Amino acid sequence: MTLGIFPGKFLPLHRGHLAGILQAHTLVDRLVVVLSWSPEDDAICLRDGLRRPISEVQRKQWLRQELQGFENIDVRSVDESTVPPFPGGWEEWALRVQEAVGEPIDLIFGGEPEYAVSFRHFFPGAQYVMVDPHRGQWNISGTSIRKNPLRYWDFICGSARPFFVQKILVSGTESTGKTTLVKKLAKIFHTSWSEEVGRYYAQQHLGGDETIFTPMDFARMAHLQYEEDYKAMRTANRVVFFDTDAVVTNYYSELYMGARNPRVGAFVDPARYDVTFLLTPSVPWVPDGQRIHGAEPERWRLHAMLRRMYEEYGFSPVVEVSGNYNERFSTVYNAVFDMYTP
Repeated sequence: MTLGIFPGKFLPLHRGHLAGILQAHTLVDRLVVVLSWSPEDDAICLRDGLRRPISEVQRKQWLRQELQGFENIDVRSVDESTVPPFPGGWEEWALRVQEAVGEPIDLIFGGEPEYAVSFRHFFPGAQYVMVDPHRGQWNISGTSIRKNPLRYWDFICGSARPFFVQKILVSGTESTGKTTLVKKLAKIFHTSWSEEVGRYYAQQHLGGDETIFTPMDFARMAHLQYEEDYKAMRTANRVVFFDTDAVVTNYYSELYMGARNPRVGAFVDPARYDVTFLLTPSVPWVPDGQRIHGAEPERWRLHAMLRRMYEEYGFSPVVEVSGNYNERFSTVYNAVFDMYTP
């Protein structure tokens, strides 16, 4: 029974990694993917321009998702926190890999020819097998993706794409045109969008009666919305649009129940969105049988209330968008186009 290992940082997991792993799987009876990580990886991510670091757990999830269903492939982590920085630290790193694997290693897979001597020295019983050396088939690196994810989008594995997709929140009070605007933008950018679950919740779960909401209904809305958002991110093409978020759900909780819902508040995540466009009520009120706050002074009062909530929750940037339908479409479209273009 031959045992092989495929080491890497997978920061992030890309198609070059995946091709190498699955090719290595054909050459051994069992394969262990060794994920090396350290706290220094956080600084690398931020240095390369990412909004937030990629954790060890996040990378392990990506590997597990992509390798699910393939027999005899395992994923194990190696903590490099106290290992001297590359090119030093080979001996200590090799010991930690051997401890993580826990049994003799027959083959080590990688794509870097310059590692061959060190692998032979520190893993004397193993053969080093190069897969796609010099990146001849998949000319990509984790550094390139971290610095410009949209440019190298096609190289990012599907499991990792929700992390890198540009997340655009279009928010607003009733009858500001956000639903229509989101759908138009998603069509133009050939991508997915997440619709507002709360808009249909009363019809689907309360027989259309909006007078019988309970706090648990708003908690359910926030959870259902979170799941819809994840589906949209998983299928997105570089950019994804959201018709609402948990701040809006808590806004309606305050309107209907007289207070914000702490369970809804747990879903508020200002770090999730790259930008929030807040539409003002500067377009005509359009009744649809559900909207009830159509008086002009009331519309602007509620808009100010929602804007304050985004400020209190720490959302940034929040771009207030006014004007007629054409003007607000152009404002948001042009801003997203500049973000979308690699």
